[in-house]
Amino acid sequence: MRMVEVRADDDLLLTRVYRDVLLAYFPSNELESYDELRSGLEKDLRLVTAIVDEDSLPVAAAVGDWSPESGVLLLAYLAVRAEARCSGLGSLLMEEVSGGWQRRLRPLLTLAELEHPLAHQGDEVYGDPVARLRFYARCGGRALDVPYFQPSLGSGMDRVYGMLLVMLSGSADVGGRSGATIRPGPIQEFMQRYFLDTEGTVPSDRPARQMWQAMERPGGIPLLPLTDVRRLPLSALG
Repeated sequence: MRMVEVRADDDLLLTRVYRDVLLAYFPSNELESYDELRSGLEKDLRLVTAIVDEDSLPVAAAVGDWSPESGVLLLAYLAVRAEARCSGLGSLLMEEVSGGWQRRLRPLLTLAELEHPLAHQGDEVYGDPVARLRFYARCGGRALDVPYFQPSLGSGMDRVYGMLLVMLSGSADVGGRSGATIRPGPIQEFMQRYFLDTEGTVPSDRPARQMWQAMERPGGIPLLPLTDVRRLPLSALG
């Protein structure tokens, strides 16, 4: 096994990462298109790191979305093929996210989107949200106390409610290294751009209002341990 950085001009490997790792292990409403993935790479707004086997076939991959305006890096996808799970490959990818990606981009914040275990059921294909939460807790992740939902990623695609926004790392400038809260400014700018890029507007419906209001706390956005699922914020359509 070896780790490689996937480039936009490596059509074969990028296609295999998308088809065999991402498309196979993420629900359709949570996954952007192949064209969007490649376009982000071409614009230097996306990182794709893969672990390949002796035949150069991808068995695991991590995808990051970079927002230079806000200084926020989003770990959008991390997946390991079913036959290679529990072999440490996810941890190897997380080491790259917390190491090589940080040195390359110097983000203010590194975030991840995770399914809330109280809103999403696990299965053999997409994995177990409870186990996934434990994995990110071991990696030092903490949830933002914000009822987050993933925007619609394209025409005809539904939003994904019942999601968590998890901080994997944060600079001292936003209070993320050891504090109990983080400064909301970068999060707000990132989220506004995220919705503009995906839904074409900054939404103001009820779930969106609840999310924006939770980001406007004068003392900062609280960070919550991932170990107590019932304390974690839960968004819902309504």
